[in-house]
Amino acid sequence: MKKIVLCFSVLLLLVVVAYAETLPLEVLPITTKVSSGTNVPTQLQSNIGGLSIGFIKVGTQDVTTLSWHPDLKFGPWGFGADLNLGLGSNIPTGYENLVVRYVEYDDSQKGLRYGILDGVTVGHGLVMRNYSTRNINQVLLANEQMGLKGYVDLDRYAVRGMMTKSNIYMGRVEERINPVLTLGQYYINDSTGRTVTQVGGGTRQFPAVAAVGADASIALPANMEVYSEVGSLINHGSGLSAGFSWAYDIMVANTFFLAEYRLMDKGFVPGYFGVDYETNPIDLASAEATGQAKNGVFTQLGINALGLASLSAIYESYQGSNSALTADLNAKASDQVNFHGYYKQPNFVDFRSLDLSQGAILAADVTYKMNQNTSLIYHYKKAFDPTLGQVVSTQYYEIGLSF
Repeated sequence: MKKIVLCFSVLLLLVVVAYAETLPLEVLPITTKVSSGTNVPTQLQSNIGGLSIGFIKVGTQDVTTLSWHPDLKFGPWGFGADLNLGLGSNIPTGYENLVVRYVEYDDSQKGLRYGILDGVTVGHGLVMRNYSTRNINQVLLANEQMGLKGYVDLDRYAVRGMMTKSNIYMGRVEERINPVLTLGQYYINDSTGRTVTQVGGGTRQFPAVAAVGADASIALPANMEVYSEVGSLINHGSGLSAGFSWAYDIMVANTFFLAEYRLMDKGFVPGYFGVDYETNPIDLASAEATGQAKNGVFTQLGINALGLASLSAIYESYQGSNSALTADLNAKASDQVNFHGYYKQPNFVDFRSLDLSQGAILAADVTYKMNQNTSLIYHYKKAFDPTLGQVVSTQYYEIGLSF
């Protein structure tokens, strides 16, 4: 099966390349991909007076905390930190007095960022999609969640890389063959594996895993894109995805839609390096032991209406596993009230280290703006904590002051 998948993957990639090379070079590159660059400000932007005082409850531990959240940006440079002062002795595990959220340089041609990394996707996400370094499921950040990510864009070629404190490494090279065709190759390596505390005590070690992959995409008129990606979890299995994406932007709203079909052998799990890889890894041995291919579909929908409300939803369904649903909602109920909610129901629940109820993540933030400088904020998160070996509800009530 592995040879069949690999042969089919290579054939499809060759077809994509051959088709793109027949297109005229003057066709404008219309693509739905998000660029890695930023709009660089020309003056100092700062938030040096952001203060909050609040109450944090993590399981049975609680503390009153005084926090300062400075953010500084000057041209391509940026810096952000959290300074926390706990007022009490019953401080939750993972509470730190100083957390450097990020230090970065980005001029849209080259960039380097040290800090919390979220939403890291390689290629079209067949192997790594929305990976996050957040290895503690709390509403506060910690220094052990840091990583280093950088890129250099040389017009025709681009090089990207990442390394984290948890010993995950990624390297990627992209080549723009012509204005409509882009090819990419990547390598990902978890050099140490993951250690997760089990329910009832004891730990479980998940072995180190490495992956390689290649992808090709073609930009089409009407803001559409077709693509294909082949990936392999070395010594486990290979997979192939083929799909299309489309985006539509009008003055009052914009929409994004993506759909792809995934063809995989029994040892491959799509999106293996995902948002909860650090806290709830997939048991590849159990997935492979089923002896069944896990072909299926992946779809994504995004809607943004006038900046007042936005919704992002992902649905996955595969043979031999439960379906997965992820939803992220932002809404501005009024000039005073803002809401953000997040829900993730993980896929391949039968193969994970934890059962369904412990694998899901539920989070919400509600902000009430009392006046121009003062806000009441409520944070809630319920998820499995790999350091405690149990599901933990985290609540954080705070008064935010901004000057």
